[in-house]
Amino acid sequence: MSSISSLSSLLSTSSSSASTSSTSSTSSASTSTTTADFLSLLATELQNQDPTDPTDASELMSQMMSFASYAQQTEMNSSLLSLQESVSSIAESLSSATASAA
Repeated sequence: MSSISSLSSLLSTSSSSASTSSTSSTSSASTSTTTADFLSLLATELQNQDPTDPTDASELMSQMMSFASYAQQTEMNSSLLSLQESVSSIAESLSSATASAA
């Protein structure tokens, strides 16, 4: 059971660090590290579980779905940051073109 709380702690820590990332490359690097950590924790949990009381399959699926949702949200955040940078760049180009034309 302690590995489940460790997994929850990892996901909450990773989501807060990914949400404070300012660039998409930092966010992508954070996601790949977190993926490796998640898989390592999951494998450790399965190896060290009590044979007389194995992890419930629905609990295991819930953990995996939570992580998949987190990974998708992180990827979407990266895409939105990239889009924001592009729109800002276009806006700056338009405002400088307008200023030079006047």
